[in-house]
Amino acid sequence: MGMYYVRVIRIEGGLMVSIADEEVMGKAAVDEESGVRIIVSREFYGGDLVDDDRVEELMREASVLVLAGRRVIKKAIDMGLVNPDSVLEIKGLQHVQVFKFSY
Repeated sequence: MGMYYVRVIRIEGGLMVSIADEEVMGKAAVDEESGVRIIVSREFYGGDLVDDDRVEELMREASVLVLAGRRVIKKAIDMGLVNPDSVLEIKGLQHVQVFKFSY
């Protein structure tokens, strides 16, 4: 099991948590046809380095999730937080955003 980079930001009404698999930090991918790009930057994702247990706890608490990397996205799918059809993949680099709404 690898580690994850995590950044937690308090937003109105909750937490925004960005999480990236350790091995994708600093990577980028661009789809030349659409111009869509994924950039896993230290500025956005590069907070604390944490383990699986902490990542699962943060994903349950978050109001907004921004995830990069196969491991963290698989974990979110397994937890029922992400529909696999919602995952963006460019040149093997995966990204997804989750917004939790409560009524």
